[in-house]
Amino acid sequence: MNFLGQLWNKDIPEGSSILLVGTPGAGKTMFCQSLADSFLKSNFSCLYIAVDRAPVDIRKDFGRLGTDIRRMESEKRLAFVDGYGWLSGKSNETFRIENLANLTELIIVIERASSYLGGRILLVFDSISPLPLHNPEIDVIKFIQLLSARLRNWKGIGIYVMQAGIHSEKFCNALAFLVDGIFEMKMEEENDGRIRRYFRIRNLRFMTPRMTWTPFVIESGKGLKFQESEVPQ
Repeated sequence: MNFLGQLWNKDIPEGSSILLVGTPGAGKTMFCQSLADSFLKSNFSCLYIAVDRAPVDIRKDFGRLGTDIRRMESEKRLAFVDGYGWLSGKSNETFRIENLANLTELIIVIERASSYLGGRILLVFDSISPLPLHNPEIDVIKFIQLLSARLRNWKGIGIYVMQAGIHSEKFCNALAFLVDGIFEMKMEEENDGRIRRYFRIRNLRFMTPRMTWTPFVIESGKGLKFQESEVPQ
């Protein structure tokens, strides 16, 4: 059982591709890292595709959660694909790309990294939002469709992180059609001036998830913790 068991007493079905949508600062990356940490503790492997930030920074985040990064990587349980370092022209990662505009190269590197890990894999793509900056939207849609098909063959689970409010409606609708579920996150300012974050499972194919907005906090060294109270949709 992953950490979503705090909220929903079921596992994400193997072979599923999930679109995680939220505004900047809503906690999407922390959600992914908390989820990955719980999957690693459940004998899954994790393939983290780092596009928005360098893998070295993500390793530090995992360390704050208490994840034994060195052991996970040495046991071939955790691997990173560096989709960020090409911007500076420098990357020391084993799995890296030369250009985010080359989606063929990206899928090849992902396949190499997944073969290296083996077993059941949680794939985190953080995030897919820069892809349309370097590729036509239709090519990105085809890429996500291909990657999702690979995940089903691997009996893995994919989390595709996407920034809310910056993509075309056509692009968002196409992705919503391709994936098996949509998770949403948002951040709101309360009457007392405090910032509060919320999460919900909007839909998940073949399942009946809890669809109400549920507040959560980000605890230092522990990641996400869901709270009991809810707000109307």
